[in-house]
Amino acid sequence: MLRLWGHYLLRYLVSSGRAGVSRLGEEIDIYLAVKLTIEEPPEIVVTSASPTEQRRSFLSPDPFVVIGLVIVAACVRIWGLRWGLPDSTHLFSYHPDEYHSLRGLLSLALNGDLNPHFFNYGSLYLYLVSAAGVLGHGALISWLSLETIPEALRVWTLDARVVSALAGVLTVVTVYVLSRRIWSRLLAVFCTLLLALAPLHVLNSHYGTVDVTQALFVALALLFSVRLIKWGRWQDCVWAGLMAGLAASTKYNGLVVVVAPLTAIVLNCGNKARGHRAADAARKMLIVLGMAALGFALTSPFTFLAWSEAKGDILFEFKHMRVGEPLAVAAEPNGFWFHAKNLLAPGAGPIVILALVGWVMVVVKRHRQLLPIAVFACLWAVMISLANVRYARYEVALLPALVVLGTYPLAQLLRGSRCYRWAGCLLVVVCAVPALLWTGQVCSGLAACDPRAEALGEILRVTPAEARIGLVREPWFDVPPVDYCNGGAVLRRNPLWRLYHRPMRELAITDLDKRLLSAQAPRTFVLSEFNSRAGLRAGDAKTTAFVLALLTSYERQGRYGGLPLSFVPWELGSDWLYPWPEIQIFVRKHLPSAAGGK
Repeated sequence: MLRLWGHYLLRYLVSSGRAGVSRLGEEIDIYLAVKLTIEEPPEIVVTSASPTEQRRSFLSPDPFVVIGLVIVAACVRIWGLRWGLPDSTHLFSYHPDEYHSLRGLLSLALNGDLNPHFFNYGSLYLYLVSAAGVLGHGALISWLSLETIPEALRVWTLDARVVSALAGVLTVVTVYVLSRRIWSRLLAVFCTLLLALAPLHVLNSHYGTVDVTQALFVALALLFSVRLIKWGRWQDCVWAGLMAGLAASTKYNGLVVVVAPLTAIVLNCGNKARGHRAADAARKMLIVLGMAALGFALTSPFTFLAWSEAKGDILFEFKHMRVGEPLAVAAEPNGFWFHAKNLLAPGAGPIVILALVGWVMVVVKRHRQLLPIAVFACLWAVMISLANVRYARYEVALLPALVVLGTYPLAQLLRGSRCYRWAGCLLVVVCAVPALLWTGQVCSGLAACDPRAEALGEILRVTPAEARIGLVREPWFDVPPVDYCNGGAVLRRNPLWRLYHRPMRELAITDLDKRLLSAQAPRTFVLSEFNSRAGLRAGDAKTTAFVLALLTSYERQGRYGGLPLSFVPWELGSDWLYPWPEIQIFVRKHLPSAAGGK
């Protein structure tokens, strides 16, 4: 490279006048265009290189680049990782689904049973969390008791989050390897940084839930699909199918990614003699599907061994996807528009728009390497949009495909004239800066003091010991921990967790019923936006009447929390709000004069 630049400098010195300077600029532009764009022919055919040569060419030695990307991805995923962990004021974390991620570990610790007894998702993530808990805090399992369970819940929840954060970092590395197969190092780094700094991916990497781990196996399945396009080897069929099975074993809908290697097999048929196409494709498809089934069965064995138990959970989950949550669906009747808004939110909007353009270009030009990714992205987007459950986390598994597809039109711009290359550089800035700013806000918000802790202090200050605290529902993740057992109605009825009931004041549960509010007349009332947000947006009469009755009889004492993000043009999915629910504290306006009034 130094020799090349020396050549340009020498040519400049021997040139004269403005013509020499102009010629130098043109040659440098040509050099940069070549280095920034595709280094290989876009149409890849099956090669006859040896397996060793194939591996060397596929995993090109970029150790310092990979280390740098890992550091960036790890920093934004570790920053704020301890948000809302159980402590002396609350037994469960402030994420409503993290308890379920501990079901496998709790079953092992309490009963010595490998059956997690929870089948709403596959079992793989539960087993990964169990492995992390055993390796990191195995002594807790041996000495588990009523006194040590709270500490166990705290460290095991953190272990689940570490598993998610590690899966997020590995997904970033996977996307780099995938994009490096298609583009130059600079474009691959840009593509990978888009995922490393994607606000939705970073936020969910702080949750001890299944979505980021599922995205890892989805990205690996896409990677091996690209390998399958490149070399058409049986080994890649095996690995692609296995990764699809592991994605499904993490969360059942992950099986959709199996369409990527199947598409790659169909595209590779063109490289075979006509008489061998159908038979070879059928054999490879059977390998992919067989390995997917094997991967699922090995990592979620009790789905089959305890089918009578698993059947109920699986049917419940399918019904939940079909029926949904009525108020949430009424507030967001169009699933396509809901997910479009969450993906287009600041920080991700530019790359999503580029991804849509890239998807069209891939389909029109029939780009062999990217077609399997485009097919998967389309099916996944349609699937989550047709479901009647509205959560932004369903988009996490789509993000690796989006950043790859979004880089494609950028690569085409950088291959054009000087004006197109300047436009490409501008797009790099437009995509990167909002993502960086929003991710910084997410991480700093997670590291800040939790609004529920601040609100709890104010509640105890304005509520005498003999008075009652009103809630819409049993204490859960979205309200200050006015009872130590903050697991919601279901967990609070569990015989084990009932032993940890420690209300700080007498509680009055009113539901969204204005008559119960009037009859119980608690001294203080706590309203979370999770109680009223969907109902007010949907124009629900019951929710509206309750809020009006509350505002009539009570005076707002304080407001805490709220999404700590700037430039949010519309309402985001509720799972964006888990760390920062907006909490309002109300005090009754006309208090009784008797000292014993509640």
